[in-house]
Amino acid sequence: MTEGTIKTSKYEIIAIFREELRKRTEIEIFFNNTSIITQLTRVDFAEFHIQTHRKIPSGHKIRFLLHSDSVMLPTC
Repeated sequence: MTEGTIKTSKYEIIAIFREELRKRTEIEIFFNNTSIITQLTRVDFAEFHIQTHRKIPSGHKIRFLLHSDSVMLPTC
């Protein structure tokens, strides 16, 4: 992907997540100098859900990256 637009609207971001859930896009979660790759299992108005066998510690800052050919949604 060489160009794109910045999405700041909560509704646009939720729509992106729902579309990527439908396409079974992988999501990579980064925390504590490690990462896991999994898939979205559910998206609702306030949050998204993933399935993993590894524990993601609460209270730590996480970043995620959607592995998609149609959208790039980086986080801080």
